[in-house]
Amino acid sequence: MSEQRKTDRPAPLVHAPRADRRRVLLTAAAMPPMGTTALHYGDLRPPMGLGFIASFLERHGHEVRICDNYLAPLSMESEIEEFRPDIMGLYMHTPGYYMACDLIDELKQIAPEVPLVAGGPHASLLPHNVPAGVDYVCTGEGEHVMLDLAEGWRPTERVIDNAKTQRIKELDDYPFPNYDHFVDKAYNWGFDIYGRSESPVFTMHTSRSCPYRCTFCGVAAIWTRKWTAFSADRIVEEIDAYVERYGCQGVYFREDLFTTDLRRVERMCDLLIERPYDVVWACESRADITSERVLEKMARSGCIGLYCGIESGSTSGLKKKKKDLTPETMRIFFTLAKKFSINVYATLCMGTPTETEEGLAETEEFLAEVEPFAVDRFAFLAQPRSEDSEYVERNKLFYHKDSAGILYTDRFREMSQRLYPPDDQRLYFLEQQRQFLEENRGRLSEAELAAHRFSPMPSELADAATSSTENEFRQNL
Repeated sequence: MSEQRKTDRPAPLVHAPRADRRRVLLTAAAMPPMGTTALHYGDLRPPMGLGFIASFLERHGHEVRICDNYLAPLSMESEIEEFRPDIMGLYMHTPGYYMACDLIDELKQIAPEVPLVAGGPHASLLPHNVPAGVDYVCTGEGEHVMLDLAEGWRPTERVIDNAKTQRIKELDDYPFPNYDHFVDKAYNWGFDIYGRSESPVFTMHTSRSCPYRCTFCGVAAIWTRKWTAFSADRIVEEIDAYVERYGCQGVYFREDLFTTDLRRVERMCDLLIERPYDVVWACESRADITSERVLEKMARSGCIGLYCGIESGSTSGLKKKKKDLTPETMRIFFTLAKKFSINVYATLCMGTPTETEEGLAETEEFLAEVEPFAVDRFAFLAQPRSEDSEYVERNKLFYHKDSAGILYTDRFREMSQRLYPPDDQRLYFLEQQRQFLEENRGRLSEAELAAHRFSPMPSELADAATSSTENEFRQNL
């Protein structure tokens, strides 16, 4: 395997016992402390990216341990001493960039001889931004790269560009994540986001990428716009297994866009309706489903919620954000969703470079008219490789760029103050940042300014911010 990759190997159908089994440790960095980031935190679902890679490696006969520090910090020294990995893989996303840098240093101090591979959204978007302690950086899908590296392949280049040239064509041939890695952990197993009490709710990723072109989103830079997916039959087979093995009561399809192919959605609904069990489900969708037949079938098969980035209620705002949607289409969607008791959780990325105050006002009027089940408003922050972030950088509209590649604008700061409660941890971070830059710009180099790490909120303020966030969430429902 040292000369070339076997990229065309089919995935075996069963676990293959082998004498040359490798031990692969997959990990993610700890959650950033409150007050140290301008980005919001996730809702602590199991890490599907690591899960897919783990299952693929296990199917090829290798042993995998997942150490998810994002859920709860672990003693990596103890984990490595006990497991003795042959290779390690690190998931990197932009919100956790600085914590990942710390983890890279820690891993290399504990086991400098063990190859370390970085992947995930941040590594795919900015591969040359990954710290030098990482031996290999994988862009795009990681299953085959991790398998080949585990089995001895050593490329001459540090960055393995897997995003465009090596996309998996038939996802049905590949395993879903093995939930044995996750079921005994304190992840979010509920559906409180949609006002439901069912548990356990299992997270599924059944497709990759998104064919649309929203200006604020960097997904296409990770995957290209080529959308690939598991078939409806394969999805329901997996749900069958979750119900039988774990007592699954719900499924949350947390991918970029579950409803890209409505024929696939309908087929899945037909299969679920035929099943002897009942599960509720929700998914990420566009607000463009205007077929009464489709939404009725979704509801009958158990759909209770749709997570939709509507982004604007203004015709001009939707055009500027390249949503390929109109307010009229969204009105039909909301009317039909309510008819079939499907709760729509609407999110909005507000304050993009071309968004006007008039457009923001029209959006609030639209929200008052359609009355989503819940609304979450986020201030636009220029994260790497989106069309809007490139516009901000090209036109020098930012006052600061940090080591993670995030561009901070006056508009972001103003929108954050408008949208978030006064004790929100993001505002605490921005105030720290303002004071630091005022005191040190001109005294420190741009690289030193970019690399600065901010202090966490004092515990009493962090507790108050957490309580405020929970109250805001309940008010949004």
